[in-house]
Amino acid sequence: MTKVNIAGLQIDSITKKEFLSAVLARIKHGQKTFVTTPYSEFLYATLQDPNLLSIFNMADFAVADGIGIFWAKKYLSLPLTAKSFWGKVFQAWWQMKYSLAAIIFYPRWIKSALPEKIVGADLVWDLAKMASENNLSIFLLGGFGNTPELAKQKLISQFPNLSISVSNKNPDNASVVEDINRTSSDILFVAYGPIKQEKWIADNLASLDIKLAVGVGGSFDYIAGTKSAPPKFIRYAGLEWLWRLITQPYRLKRIINATFGLVNNTVLFKINSAMSLRKNVACVIINNENKILTCQRNPKPQKGHSLGEGLDKFKNYWQLPQGGIDAGEDLILAAKREAYEETGLKNLEFIKTSEKTNNYHFPPQWGKVFQKHYRFSGQSQNIVYLKFAGNNNEVKVDNREFVNYQWADVNKLSQLVHNERLNLIKIITEDLKDLA
Repeated sequence: MTKVNIAGLQIDSITKKEFLSAVLARIKHGQKTFVTTPYSEFLYATLQDPNLLSIFNMADFAVADGIGIFWAKKYLSLPLTAKSFWGKVFQAWWQMKYSLAAIIFYPRWIKSALPEKIVGADLVWDLAKMASENNLSIFLLGGFGNTPELAKQKLISQFPNLSISVSNKNPDNASVVEDINRTSSDILFVAYGPIKQEKWIADNLASLDIKLAVGVGGSFDYIAGTKSAPPKFIRYAGLEWLWRLITQPYRLKRIINATFGLVNNTVLFKINSAMSLRKNVACVIINNENKILTCQRNPKPQKGHSLGEGLDKFKNYWQLPQGGIDAGEDLILAAKREAYEETGLKNLEFIKTSEKTNNYHFPPQWGKVFQKHYRFSGQSQNIVYLKFAGNNNEVKVDNREFVNYQWADVNKLSQLVHNERLNLIKIITEDLKDLA
């Protein structure tokens, strides 16, 4: 099946019929399957926190459930052809306005982004029908009060031969996995709410003796009839958010995030993605014991740092010395300059440069977009290896960028440095296998 990339989120370009056929085939072949049904709230969350992408992209299938996914795909596919930065900003905002208007006035164009919108609440009925026809059993997990029991009764009234187990235990309850496995259920529907349920499935999938796991959000409420599902014409118009605002006003914050928040973050992502990578150099300083110099970042970084200011993650953030390369500056001289500015070390002997570069992107931030010096989408980081033959008392961290240092074995670097730096460490470990 073909997947499309929407701001990093992998979505299957698939019809419902194709999806159900593929899922049944996997079940029959004993392949454990994880399914997500991304909609606007999912995409907003991944644009806010890129770490969630790895969780969502673990899914074997991700089917588009929400007009926001269709809009984002169409919007991001529109090229930014303006030459100047401000031209790109204006063009991105203009494209946002007319593409949003197209949801109402030209829906066919928006919906051409993917083959079909697959509504999660409807998918529960489709999978229940498939289970009934193939002698598969179901487990309903989550929901409030007697809602999952009512949903069970509604499903059984439609499919009398269907075997369904129910639990509304809290996701933190350690006995949940055991309860599910005891029933030998084939299909697991998890209704812990968006994002929380996907995290729970990702964390527990390996321990679950099931064949298919699907996060279904508030679908139990709609099946049970405790909440009113949007009418078909509302769904067709992509106005489910308005329906929920009217019928469930307590969801106001979530609705704002999934509408205005999503649009804002998607525009920012598009502008950020159109910018170039800043040239950067990482300094791998190796001493006579074949250990590598690592430095602890100042927990209160100076204003303007690319990774944010004053964030909690800097409290114990270790990395290698690094910095930008000035226009026309020699790579080796840049590495030695950065090493001196940040660690006070002179007389470093050049060993080699890595054949690989470590490219990474910054989390999009409006503040960075409009600060000319930091107007980059990320960094293209060259890696320079330098030999230090002096004494430790020569190391003098600058107390601006760094506040402490230590020498670390190559094979201990991945446990020491911050996880944002692990791709760099992977390259270094490969380059220095003979030192490990």
